[in-house]
Amino acid sequence: MYAMLGKYPVLPLTDNEFTDAPNKELYDAIIVGGGGGGYHGGFELSRGGKSVMLVDDKGNLGGNCLYEGCIPSKSAAVTIYLMEKVRNILRGSGNSNVKNLEMLWEDVMNHKDEVQSTRYRQHIREIKEHQNLDFARGTARFVDSHTLEVQSLDGSWKKTVSGKNTIIATGSVASTIPVPGAELAIGSLELFGYRTSYRNMPDSITIIGGGYIGVEVSSMLSSLGKSVTVLEMLPRIMGGWDSELVSEMEKMLQKRNVNVITGARVSGIKMNGRQKEVSYTMPDGKNGSLVSDEVIMAAGRKPYVEGLETLGIVKKGHVEVDSAMRTSLPNVYATGDVTGKYMLFHAAVKESVIAAWNILHGMPVYEFNYSTVPVTVFTEPEASVVGIGEEEARARGIAYSTVKYPLEDDAYAQIIGIKDGWLKLIVERETQRIIGGSIYGDSASMVINEIALAIAGGTRVKDLAQLAHQHPTIFESIDRTAVKFSV
Repeated sequence: MYAMLGKYPVLPLTDNEFTDAPNKELYDAIIVGGGGGGYHGGFELSRGGKSVMLVDDKGNLGGNCLYEGCIPSKSAAVTIYLMEKVRNILRGSGNSNVKNLEMLWEDVMNHKDEVQSTRYRQHIREIKEHQNLDFARGTARFVDSHTLEVQSLDGSWKKTVSGKNTIIATGSVASTIPVPGAELAIGSLELFGYRTSYRNMPDSITIIGGGYIGVEVSSMLSSLGKSVTVLEMLPRIMGGWDSELVSEMEKMLQKRNVNVITGARVSGIKMNGRQKEVSYTMPDGKNGSLVSDEVIMAAGRKPYVEGLETLGIVKKGHVEVDSAMRTSLPNVYATGDVTGKYMLFHAAVKESVIAAWNILHGMPVYEFNYSTVPVTVFTEPEASVVGIGEEEARARGIAYSTVKYPLEDDAYAQIIGIKDGWLKLIVERETQRIIGGSIYGDSASMVINEIALAIAGGTRVKDLAQLAHQHPTIFESIDRTAVKFSV
């Protein structure tokens, strides 16, 4: 089996030279996958003077993140968010025509299509800027740890290439629950795929899954006035997240009239006239069903390891790596979603860079620090976490203190009209260093990065308190929080 999919409804923009077979038979490094886990490392190796062959089945860079994931979904979220922001300001000024400010799903899709096209054009330019890098649109099959058979999507060419080192960055695919009628549900490909044909969103939607994808989509659609129900198998949405943040998201969804049913194990999907019916079972054994215009499958993603089993590096459904991104094979590295660790684009980017730097050094010099990876749910408002949370700190026996600041007191939050939320820092008592943080509020996805930097640098809480952030910006909430700290 080929270690890439090679099948998409619409292929992204590409360049004619990318459809040709690789130029050489031997490379310093071969990279399978052009997403965040692949191309950044490829660029680093190219700059370091190494010959690189990068193969990707989409014929462009960005992986699933750009094709159907973070870029298009956040393009949609930001478009809807800006509409909501203007609505809130008008509502706050007493304007009675707020409901006249509306947006169609098709408008949102048109914007995200343009963003995707812009980035695809940018990536074509970036590939051409790296002269040591050959890029090929195709699929790849491992012959052994040094050798791959690369083939074009239409079968017009096939070539065997070898590499001194290999980086596997095959990404992930959407998970689907194994129930009758699962094929009736749509997913990220229909919602956010490049130039998707799914342009109109119906009035009522059932979302299967209350993780970050399901919660984000329910926030978007409720903002457009859609009737949304979320079915989650676990006792609460956002399993594994900071319980205080989960409570805020639960209240947010309730405020938006999103119906959340937890403890619901979906048993099947079927057509009911022109609508779709989802059946589910509750923990007490009682059965229930929902009828809506559309069903969205938001059951998460899983590493794409097909074709990699022959290398002996796949364990429990993912490629096993150490902190230097090495597999059990000395010349083979793996990065991004295929490792099953932090399945996030920004984590994949740094993993690929670390793998490339270690290849350039010829030894494992650099390691990935997962405690500094921020994670955000792009709801309205946003929710972000980084580092060690309170539950984990208690489980690890870390003596810690927390300090919290309400965003309703923040000048920027007042200006922007979104005053819900707070910022919380988690501080190790003995050293007074920042070890974690969480934010619920406007621009949380931006502010969390400074807390991540504080964790990475071993910054003490008093150091943050002494920072003079630009006024008026939401970043002032960081030093306002830190200045309140006391052991």
